[in-house]
Amino acid sequence: MMLYVNGSDIAKLTIGAIAENRASFAIPPKTFSVRPEEFLFTIDSWLREQRIDLKSISDLAVVVGPGSATALRTILAWANTFAFTQSIPMYSIELAPGVDDRAALIDLAGTHSVPMLRPLYANAPTITATKKDALRRNISPQSF
Repeated sequence: MMLYVNGSDIAKLTIGAIAENRASFAIPPKTFSVRPEEFLFTIDSWLREQRIDLKSISDLAVVVGPGSATALRTILAWANTFAFTQSIPMYSIELAPGVDDRAALIDLAGTHSVPMLRPLYANAPTITATKKDALRRNISPQSF
């Protein structure tokens, strides 16, 4: 079974199972209102609810963006780790925010497996220095 995961949104996670022909969903996508720190727990709960054993997952189809940097880092860390430990192929899907997850099947049709997924961010990451770092930069070693 091919597991479908879309964790590109900071406030939700979508999980489904893609049919063998890759033209439809065997288990329709279900969206959960959760934050990235709850992604792993949510995937585990969904798999249990569907009575899916981890060993029955033969492939992963994962939305790599565009989307939230935090959400994408979280879901791709999980996907890359899971695929590596289970020795299963992964498929990278680009899906614009707000587009129905069924549109991912179109992208999947022309996709080949990849060894590692990389995120496609919606915007450049905005990483700023903390106040503590800023204070350190203003203190020179000669002032002691």
